[in-house]
Amino acid sequence: MEHPVQYLVRVTRFLDKLIQDQGDYLFLGFAFLCLFLIGWILTRRRTRPGYEIPVVILLLGWKPGEQALETQPEEEGPDL
Repeated sequence: MEHPVQYLVRVTRFLDKLIQDQGDYLFLGFAFLCLFLIGWILTRRRTRPGYEIPVVILLLGWKPGEQALETQPEEEGPDL
């Protein structure tokens, strides 16, 4: 029985040879497949209506009694 790493070496050599020989065609095939999938996702009909998802904003490090967002007054520079 061979070590699993030896199987992995065979697979990677096969994939390297496949990419060397057919890399251009593989690239074009995957590019058209991606374009088709993006078009399908954008144009498909929804089977159920969208639901509103409640959103909770957690202010970490905020203590009750403090202002949630403290603003600093702008310092005025010297008039030139």
